[in-house]
Amino acid sequence: MTIRALEIDLNRVHAAIVAWSGYSSVTADDRSGKRAVAGTVGAMATDLVRIVMIGAGGHARVCLEALADLPTHLVIGAASNDGVAIDGFGVPMLGLDADLAALASTHRVDQWFVAIGDNAAREQATERVRAIGGSLATAISRDARLSRTAVIDAGVVLMPGAIVNAATTIGAGAIVNTNASVDHDCTVGAFAHIAPGVAIAGGVTIGAGALVGIGARVLPGLTIGEGAVVGAGAVVVRDVAPWAVVAGVPARVRR
Repeated sequence: MTIRALEIDLNRVHAAIVAWSGYSSVTADDRSGKRAVAGTVGAMATDLVRIVMIGAGGHARVCLEALADLPTHLVIGAASNDGVAIDGFGVPMLGLDADLAALASTHRVDQWFVAIGDNAAREQATERVRAIGGSLATAISRDARLSRTAVIDAGVVLMPGAIVNAATTIGAGAIVNTNASVDHDCTVGAFAHIAPGVAIAGGVTIGAGALVGIGARVLPGLTIGEGAVVGAGAVVVRDVAPWAVVAGVPARVRR
């Protein structure tokens, strides 16, 4: 058996388990872009949800695999700002992300997923989707862990190894990247990016559009302001003002 055939068989097994149990870790009315809450019981969709990705680089490649873990969803292609994808991307390129309305009518798009790593660019692309009345998909890797009491908005991605613990809220379009951990009672704002290997303790607030860099640590109860940047490997021991840049151990303001 080839690796690809094995992957297909595993996806079928996963789909069968979900259908038998009636449980999905991506519990959602994500067709309408409403909030998704882990742990809801519901019937399997009879038709595949057709998704077009916006973005076709390295970040999008990982998002594509997370979307493939959803047995009711099918990524039919992607669009980017230049119509070009990274080598070996895995789905066809359908056109430019400036032509979303035309793509929607041509390809019967049910949902869009914005797979762009840069926070500002991801928000701008999301606004273009909303402008045409589009619905946003949510991508959760089968290797992520999402508490049944956590709440995530549309357009979020939880990468492999990501952990979102009890009573935490993840805002629209946010990224919880590979092996990042967001503990209990946290709030992660819209279009924030929690980079690979980050550990965020309980009761932390991350502002909209903030970036917490690779391997950083944030102590309990702190606030990272809107648009702030926490450098890779930093240990945050006090609040970070909006739009500030901090780095180091302990983290200090750089600008």
